[in-house]
Amino acid sequence: MLSGFQMIAEYAAKPYAILGTDPPSTERGSRKKKAYLTFDDGPSRQTRHILRILREKGVKATFFVTGKSSPELKSYYKLIVNEGHSLGNHTYSHNYGYIYSSIAAYRKDTEKLNDLLARTVGVRPDIFRFPGGSDNHLSRKAGGRHIMAKIAREMTNIGYQYFDWNVSSTDAAAVTLPKQDILASVRSNSRGKNQIIVLMHDDDHKTTTVEALPDAIDWLKKQEYKFETLSKSSFVFQFLHPPG
Repeated sequence: MLSGFQMIAEYAAKPYAILGTDPPSTERGSRKKKAYLTFDDGPSRQTRHILRILREKGVKATFFVTGKSSPELKSYYKLIVNEGHSLGNHTYSHNYGYIYSSIAAYRKDTEKLNDLLARTVGVRPDIFRFPGGSDNHLSRKAGGRHIMAKIAREMTNIGYQYFDWNVSSTDAAAVTLPKQDILASVRSNSRGKNQIIVLMHDDDHKTTTVEALPDAIDWLKKQEYKFETLSKSSFVFQFLHPPG
């Protein structure tokens, strides 16, 4: 399993996330400005605070969740759905060494989480986000150079849609990044984009992400973004485009 510092380094190394430069995207549809807030890695102790802010701001978001066993954390799956947000699959274990060891391992871990979500809230997400994103290099240590393309192709072929991001809050660049740095990243990485998928994290340590969230939402509203949740029919942004 990756250390916290390895995972931070992997997210921080993303050229598109840090510099805000886009690879070819699949943006489609109208030119209306849409924002898709996404939260990875939860549920956590911060989930209830995130949900409260979203409720107060009248905004819906997408939570790419992992597998949790405690009754309290499992209750947040249901709360997320009941409050009108979307659930996405972020694998059960989030263990790079295991999930990226083979196609079969990734599928098994994904289905393990979907089984849990089906039992808990009656939902089996058909959207997911790769831990580390679809172009992460740490996966090569487990499954080889082409493992991400192989898994992406397999998961797409069996009916899943995966989402990366074209705006990073950069809140994974440190265990706890200063609030103002998070806000500055959202602002700078959003400029010039009509449709944005914003990466944030729902983790016990991400207290400043929670602190920055109200101001980030207010700023995006001033830029005339409308907030939506992700689904298979929404705007898609992917770092990796494996051949059919």
